[in-house]
Amino acid sequence: MSIEISNKKVFSLSEVTASIERTIEARYKSAFWMTAEMNKLNYYKHSGHCYPDLIERNNEKVIAQVRATLWKGDFQNINRKFLTVLKEPLKDGIKILLLAKISFDALHGLSIQILDIDPGYTLGDL
Repeated sequence: MSIEISNKKVFSLSEVTASIERTIEARYKSAFWMTAEMNKLNYYKHSGHCYPDLIERNNEKVIAQVRATLWKGDFQNINRKFLTVLKEPLKDGIKILLLAKISFDALHGLSIQILDIDPGYTLGDL
C-alpha cells in the first residue's frame, strides 16, 4: 500500500518486489520454450550445477543478458542428449532452444531455470 509523502505516491521496496513477483507469476504460469545463446556455461564441478549466462545478439551487439540456473540432474540429462545428437557436450557459444521456468524472488531477484534444451535446434544452427 503506497503512502503520500510531499504530494508524491511512494511505495516501499517490498511492495515493488511483491508487485514484480505477482506480475511475473501471472504472465509465466508454466514452463515455456525460448531461444538464446549460451554465452558461458559456468559449470561448478563440486556441485554439478551450472549457472549459464544467456544472451541475445542483434548484429553482434548484445541486446539482452541474464544468468540462468541448470541443476545437476537436468544438466546430466541435457548433456547426455547433446553427446548423442551432436557428439559434443553442452558448451559455451552455442545457440539453444530451451525449456525455461521463470520466477522472481524479493531477496534473490529474477531467476530463469533451464529444464531442458533441444539439441536438434543447436544442430540445425551449426
